[in-house]
Amino acid sequence: MSHAAPTRTDLACRNCGTQAPLKFCPECGQETTLHPPTLGEFLHEFIGHYVALEGTLWRTLALLVRRPGRLTREYLDGRRRRYVLPLRLYLTASFLFFLVLKLVAGSVTPGMKVLVDGRDMAVAEYQAELAKAAGHAASGAAPAASGARFEIMKADDCGDPGQRACTRLEATLNEAFAHAQENPQEAFAHAREHVLHWAPYAIFVLLPAFAGIMQLAYRNRRMTYGEHFVFSLHLHAFWFVAGLVLVALPEPVVAIGQFAVILYGIWAMRETYGGRWWPTVLRAFFVSTLYAIVLTLAMSAAAIALLATN
Repeated sequence: MSHAAPTRTDLACRNCGTQAPLKFCPECGQETTLHPPTLGEFLHEFIGHYVALEGTLWRTLALLVRRPGRLTREYLDGRRRRYVLPLRLYLTASFLFFLVLKLVAGSVTPGMKVLVDGRDMAVAEYQAELAKAAGHAASGAAPAASGARFEIMKADDCGDPGQRACTRLEATLNEAFAHAQENPQEAFAHAREHVLHWAPYAIFVLLPAFAGIMQLAYRNRRMTYGEHFVFSLHLHAFWFVAGLVLVALPEPVVAIGQFAVILYGIWAMRETYGGRWWPTVLRAFFVSTLYAIVLTLAMSAAAIALLATN
């Protein structure tokens, strides 16, 4: 059963009392034509807290994907109302990407492979061989000729006979390595949960670093740090959108998609900052190298924290 739209019976805003003959109050911005709330509105408000649902979203995504760098240029040139704002676009793309990634990741299956002495081995086979090797070592018998070595991986040789004593961190990492080798399924599940939980926050924290690298690469441009940050938000938003596509692509096509993502970044830099192609390519190489170093350091710190909590 449909209900007719409510009609105005007054000309004053019910929120602040200001005269408001139009659709919105000129003082506080509240709608002047109100109706009882519906379940659909509550769902829209809840989902909209995480995802941009405005009608401009599709226009924004189309421009982001089809015209590398143009969305940033539009924002910097003052054309902003027609598109989703950079931070909201980034948060929307990030939320959807990690939501899909969690669904795709699934659970660890018994068919999961581990790399042992240069060859793939099923987890169940690995654990059986590991137990067999441990039994031989305990009895003093020669190990079985399986072609795989089951030496316990360590962060450092400290603590061994003739070696120095381990520091607290080294002892923790050695213990974590041993536990991960003995329980690969549990270790993989823990790592996956840890990564999926913290990755969105880690990437968001690294955004200012990426913007700083962009500012360094284009230090001869008269642009503020905030303008470089807008470019960073748009480029990372595209990376998340591209990630959603790459997840759905068959494996042989993924490499082509990854190459297209690299070309997109170079094109976006030239569109946003201007300049000739070869200097842009060199700047892209400079940015990617520095950012790779930052990511490596961040991932190393995260890996140590993961092992320490394993």
